[in-house]
Amino acid sequence: MAVQDYAQLKCFVNGNPLIQVTSVSKTTNAGIQRIDLLNEGLGGFTNSSGEVTIEVGYVVPIGGLEEEFDRMCVNREFVDIQLFLGRQSYAGRGKIENNRISQSTNAAVEGSFSWMGEFKPFAT
Repeated sequence: MAVQDYAQLKCFVNGNPLIQVTSVSKTTNAGIQRIDLLNEGLGGFTNSSGEVTIEVGYVVPIGGLEEEFDRMCVNREFVDIQLFLGRQSYAGRGKIENNRISQSTNAAVEGSFSWMGEFKPFAT
């Protein structure tokens, strides 16, 4: 049986690598809209604008946040995100839709943000 290495998603925000990341997910939404016909039912599909949503979870060290996600969200700033997946990468420009920070008893302060941006796939 061969030993297998697995890919890791590496995330950069505005060119800065995020070190305190606990989770990353990328959702590509094609923006396909279904067309229903009154008598026949599903008649086909039409394309609308697509989007990419990236969700990042992180922990907050005692020294503070790696990036000012809350400020970026409140100021509605454009934020560049890059994800690296092995030899492939995604780079897009978008905005942070929401930022959440929480803590439970005897747990670290955790946060997460959701970013929406350019409709592009992973590319080599």
